[in-house]
Amino acid sequence: MEQQELTYTQAVTELEELVKKMQDTECSIDNLSAYTKRSKELLELCRQKLTATDEALKTILQDIESQS
Repeated sequence: MEQQELTYTQAVTELEELVKKMQDTECSIDNLSAYTKRSKELLELCRQKLTATDEALKTILQDIESQS
């Protein structure tokens, strides 16, 4: 079964939850490592989505300007 890709909002929400867990004084080193790895994955997903959105917006704006 293929995992459904997270939305940007879902990724940011998960990142916020991970930060809270990492700041908890009860967070173990083993969990810290796993949380850091997952955070890196989520940050990359967010970066990709932001870059794709930026490119799409640039294209739309160029189309609008060329029609003027």
